[in-house]
Amino acid sequence: MNSTNNFLNNAITKHTKKLEYWYDLLREIMPDYFFKTFSTKQLEDILPLLFNIESETGIQRIEREDSIVLIYLKSEEHNLLTTSRMMRKHCIASVTVHESKQKIVINNLPRTLVIELFTLEDRALSGGNPLFSQKELSSAYRKVFKKTSPELNEVYKRINWENVSDLSLDRLIDRLHWTIETQDKDYVNVGIEKIGKHELKLTLARARSTQQGGFYYKMIEAVNLAGFNIERSYFRDLTYQDNLEDFSHMPVTIGTLYLTSPSGVTLQSPKIVEMIKNLKVLNWTDVLDLFHREFVAKKIVSLRDCNLLRAASEFIHTQLAFIDKNAYNHLDISRYMAIYPEIMSEMVQYFYKRFDPNASRDAKKIVARGHKIEKKIAAINTGVHEKDQMLKTIFTCILDFFKNIQKNNFFAENKSSLAFRMNPAFMEYYDKHSEAYKKSFPDDRPYGVFFFYRENAVGFQVRFSEIARGGWRTVIPQNSSNVLEHNDAYEFAKDEIFREVFVLAHTQHLKNKDIYEGGSKMITLLNPTDGDDNQSIMFKTQRSICAAFVSLINYDKRGKLKDKNIVDYLAYKEIIEIGPDERMLDIMIVWISAYAAKVGYTLGTGLISGKPDQGINHKEFGVTSFGVHQFFLRTLKELDIDPYNDEFSVKISGGPYGDVAGNEMKFLLQRDNDSYLYENAKIVAITDGPAAVYDPAGLDREELALLVLEKNLDAFSPEKLQDDGAYMIFSKSIPTPEGDRYRLVYRKGGKIAEKMVNRDEYMNYFQNNIYNYADVFLPCGGRPSTIDISNWKNYSPNGINSSKAIVEGANSFITPEARNKLQDAGILIVKDASANKCGVITSSYEIMSGLMLDSDEFKDEKQELVKEIMLKLQNHAVREAEWLFANYKSATCHMTELTEVLSRRINAKNEAISEFLTKHPHLLDEQVILDHLPTLFAKKYKTRIERLPAEYKKAIASVELATRIIYTQSGNLELEIKKAMQK
Repeated sequence: MNSTNNFLNNAITKHTKKLEYWYDLLREIMPDYFFKTFSTKQLEDILPLLFNIESETGIQRIEREDSIVLIYLKSEEHNLLTTSRMMRKHCIASVTVHESKQKIVINNLPRTLVIELFTLEDRALSGGNPLFSQKELSSAYRKVFKKTSPELNEVYKRINWENVSDLSLDRLIDRLHWTIETQDKDYVNVGIEKIGKHELKLTLARARSTQQGGFYYKMIEAVNLAGFNIERSYFRDLTYQDNLEDFSHMPVTIGTLYLTSPSGVTLQSPKIVEMIKNLKVLNWTDVLDLFHREFVAKKIVSLRDCNLLRAASEFIHTQLAFIDKNAYNHLDISRYMAIYPEIMSEMVQYFYKRFDPNASRDAKKIVARGHKIEKKIAAINTGVHEKDQMLKTIFTCILDFFKNIQKNNFFAENKSSLAFRMNPAFMEYYDKHSEAYKKSFPDDRPYGVFFFYRENAVGFQVRFSEIARGGWRTVIPQNSSNVLEHNDAYEFAKDEIFREVFVLAHTQHLKNKDIYEGGSKMITLLNPTDGDDNQSIMFKTQRSICAAFVSLINYDKRGKLKDKNIVDYLAYKEIIEIGPDERMLDIMIVWISAYAAKVGYTLGTGLISGKPDQGINHKEFGVTSFGVHQFFLRTLKELDIDPYNDEFSVKISGGPYGDVAGNEMKFLLQRDNDSYLYENAKIVAITDGPAAVYDPAGLDREELALLVLEKNLDAFSPEKLQDDGAYMIFSKSIPTPEGDRYRLVYRKGGKIAEKMVNRDEYMNYFQNNIYNYADVFLPCGGRPSTIDISNWKNYSPNGINSSKAIVEGANSFITPEARNKLQDAGILIVKDASANKCGVITSSYEIMSGLMLDSDEFKDEKQELVKEIMLKLQNHAVREAEWLFANYKSATCHMTELTEVLSRRINAKNEAISEFLTKHPHLLDEQVILDHLPTLFAKKYKTRIERLPAEYKKAIASVELATRIIYTQSGNLELEIKKAMQK
């Protein structure tokens, strides 16, 4: 017993001495601020780990539920870069890093002790108890900044007090100022100041939407690359956010780093200037990929310049995928680029020679530099001919990309995405290189192409005329839970993205024949990191790309770009409109319109249509479906079906909550007093993202009506299935040891049953749902090219057509080749460019109305305006439908070809009239413009035509006259115009 007591007493004495020794040593070697940031409890945890630190070769870790402490002796192997990498996947609320201000001798060597504290994020954080009153903060803020910010009181309510407990009032005021300046921005705010002969204070402020570990690592990496030693660093969520849709008050993280600088370094030193530039792009720059390891870490190109190479690799991949998607996959393109760093560096220098706003641009020298790169590419010889050809093709494509950029925002000060305006001539290289590429697209070539890039996102905007409009859709493929195919959906989507945007824009151009704008489409493809909030990432990406896009089309009164850091080889003003499409929510539409007005864009809020307050919401008024429905009714007449008396069946792709599908269901289910307007109509099948359902007796109309424009199809009660053979398959997978399983509910023998099926069985039910028989198929949602040349026969099981007609409510649901095959098989098809054109017509009227009316006027007149627009839509739809079916009776071509014939005739006539009016402007009669508009403007706002840009007046007159002429088929152009003006 005595020996045990002696042992314990000796151990306690020994440990007590060590505790005293290390506590005193910490007091001596650590900065004073260390003891303000570490609590007594944390010090109690830290001290025992220092007892034998001389024998520790790694990083010691203390892990608690809400924090992690790392302790180590600084070395090439163990440093801030190492620990930031270790912690990059954690959700970090704050980081405190302290180096010992004096070295300690370990095994006869002087070593620096480093202690880091990571506080882990609590998403339910409510802010904690205030350390200072609102009045104290306001008073202190006024003293420092000579005024009180109106935002200060709002920010006060969202301070993470637990994360600022170590800050004095003055320090907190400084951080809050950064917060106010940053909370509505998507780029990183950076500031640096000298606070001693050899010490710098670096501040980074970032409005965030995702977890912090990744950004903290990026910050440390960028400073490390610049060659500065970090003595102390503080990284904290200063504010939190309850409303994720309040883009003006986003949560802000502040990083404060104290750096050791060599003597002679000034704030204007190239080393510091370059570091600041790199830090500003961290929000959207990858620092973990192959390019970073091979180009940035090895000092071939800078951190921000590497984004040029990433953008180039993504762009050429989207093109080469149509030559050979397997040979030119993105991984191999990146790998081959990394093998030739010298050529890649030359590419970046070539770009700088063309676009650096501070450099002198000598056209001959730029061409000569391009030739120099071409010679280096031609000289590639790996000893493997096939590999050489691939390398040369890839590198030639990259150079071609840089040659065809007409303007870009790379040198813009504050950006969070890259945007490039491309000369569409870039397609010529690929056309010549491969017949497969040429055949992948319609023969027409675009008027303009924009390309967008940021970390985990790429996008395009394609348009087919000078003034054009079309929707902006965002695609977020769902990653598989199977690690072996985790990213397949994204990769397949990226292979197709350029064709998707091209075909949709081309279809839009044919569709837009009734309005002054030609066709365009904009698509953003996202690949969110696992664990991120998809909606927050989507919002951030949309804001970033919008700002980048607008910077390239935002001109002053002289027709020059407002951002003087953008070199413009295009050299003429561009006016572009966009509209809402998939995943473009009202909150973002409002933000985009407000942003465009704020920066002074030509059309102001008219950059985007579909605004919930100052617009005509497509879903609310069902304008697209209204047009689809007119073509549907005309098709039933052609099939000798009286919709008000005869029995008929319909199948639909797209769900009840969707705009086009939901409103089409609303039309089909509309009542006339107590009875249904179409009493004998049956909706037999619906295919939606979350579910697919089929019932040969027709889906229960009352149940379906409860979902229309309110819920997705998976809210349909399978208990309402009526006939044997009916089923409902749900898309949400349920993981099991045998793999993912899916719920199937079906009716058999008069009873409802259900079972779980594997993925292959699920896909058979889901995909084949559109092949169940109905008189008319209405594709009103779904991915483009759902029916293509490889699967079109499935639409006619056993050689029997699964519908008599198809009226395309969704764009490009069926590929052109598949359309022809289905029509050859006897199915009547009304093309998308005819059937769903009324949505874009509405948007066109909305934009013009917004330009001609003040905000309050628009609200006051909206009810009458919508009423008149609906009459216009009916006229446009019925006029075209009658033209198509009248000509179809005598035509020797497919119905879908007639749509293209009509569109091309009107568009060609439009262009001819536009050229004519350019030469003879005196013939432009404002009455023609008023005739094109809803009658409200002729009645009350005739003089407001002057508010329209001159380009718009000519375009409106041209399209109005063109449609009049084509629908009446006149002769001589000048005579046609004069006659058309008289109508």
